[in-house]
Amino acid sequence: MNHDTICFDDLEVGWTRSFTRVITAEAMQATIALTGDQGGYHVDERFAQAAGFRTLITPGMLQASMVTQLGGSINFLAREMRFQFLKPVYVGDTLRATGTVTALEPERQLVRMLGTVTNQEGVEVLTVEIAGHVPRREWGAPVKPPPVEHF
Repeated sequence: MNHDTICFDDLEVGWTRSFTRVITAEAMQATIALTGDQGGYHVDERFAQAAGFRTLITPGMLQASMVTQLGGSINFLAREMRFQFLKPVYVGDTLRATGTVTALEPERQLVRMLGTVTNQEGVEVLTVEIAGHVPRREWGAPVKPPPVEHF
């Protein structure tokens, strides 16, 4: 099953998709620039260490973006997202994002999923509950833009 052709009828409870990304300093800086999150935890090493972290931590939206990347790979249109940020993430961490279908509501064409992001040690750093829509087959596959370089 190709990600361009996944439609509501292709999904079932338990369906899962995942991918892995190494967090780079460039990705962290791009997230800070995009979100405007310049909190001391992300930009002031002394402050981050005084707060109990070993060094700067990434903005939570960097981890959250991994969940949205999963959704984008199947043209998932999110309606609800509820995140829990559990552990800090540092530059150099290898994160694995996984989304699993937990419920399907055919009358509303609604998909409910649970997602997790774990680090290289298998520790959950983020969990998310998501609800949204996946396209109907008759809409056809969307035209994909050129690949985006990931940091």
